[in-house]
Amino acid sequence: MMKKRIYVLFILLFILLFHPVKTFSEEKFTSSIKDFSYEILYPENQSDKNLGYYDLLMKPGEEQKIQLQLNNTSDQPMLVTINLNSAKTNGNGVIEYGPSTLAKDDSLKIDLSEIMKGPKEVTIPAKSSETVTFTVSLPLIRFDGYLAGGIQLKPVMKETKPQNDKNMIQNKFAFLIGVLISEQEVKEIKPELKLNTVSLKLKDGGYSVFVNISNLKGVFVENMTANVQITEKGKNITLFELKREHMRMAPNTMIDLPISLDNHRVKSNDYTANIQIKTENGGNWTWIKNFNLSKIEAKQINSQVADSENHTFPFWWLIIIFLPLLVGGYIILRKKISSKRS
Repeated sequence: MMKKRIYVLFILLFILLFHPVKTFSEEKFTSSIKDFSYEILYPENQSDKNLGYYDLLMKPGEEQKIQLQLNNTSDQPMLVTINLNSAKTNGNGVIEYGPSTLAKDDSLKIDLSEIMKGPKEVTIPAKSSETVTFTVSLPLIRFDGYLAGGIQLKPVMKETKPQNDKNMIQNKFAFLIGVLISEQEVKEIKPELKLNTVSLKLKDGGYSVFVNISNLKGVFVENMTANVQITEKGKNITLFELKREHMRMAPNTMIDLPISLDNHRVKSNDYTANIQIKTENGGNWTWIKNFNLSKIEAKQINSQVADSENHTFPFWWLIIIFLPLLVGGYIILRKKISSKRS
């Protein structure tokens, strides 16, 4: 009996130390997104009708209407909210075509979300379809490359919870349809990258050094690789580093590349960022940028590190507390077994 108890104690201790328990709240809903679909009604000036997004060749000053067909196969009306957005590039090198708080780049002279108009929402009757029309009005000023953006469709469906719960909830799913507009062939246009700033920022509760880079041209940057090392000024030892591959940038957008400080303490000093960016088809940019961490900034970072250390769960204290109990239990068990044998 004692042997069994020690065995159970050992198993519980192992689970406690190495398998933290996670709990999840799950709700299963009665319907799925299969009740909604859309179809792109391509105009004649669509470059390729198999793309799955709009790629339109237009002329300066031209106005054009483009359409989507929205389908509702459910037995109740469906509200669909609509957002028109310009494309942006997030810090992971992923292009966002939906609503975003990311800042516009100064090189963006024509914002697609401002020259494209359409309804903000539409209600589709049960088991029916609705055609939505958007109007694109190009300014007279010419531009090179692409205007890039997206149409976000978000069906809002009222559903009931299982087990006869009469409370109504709303399920939301989002779809994005890309929109590209050009006025001439863009294949000969090459990306042009510019380093803007290297600075310290607080984001998502932690401090990072951000390298801000702009794509000044109206073309996509493909297969971008970033390699950044941060050293103290005049020294060669790398303190912090970023290596990232397979990134993209949208036309005329900026990217804020975050270099994590890895919860390390820093000192007020001058630092150097060595930055290398490579892209598809041989694009290669190298910059060396000095920047300073002030006493106030260093104090803020170190204070956050100290708070993190103080709130770190004392994992090893569990081992210190429970290991003697485990060893003691094992010794008692051995003595019990020996006494029975004798």
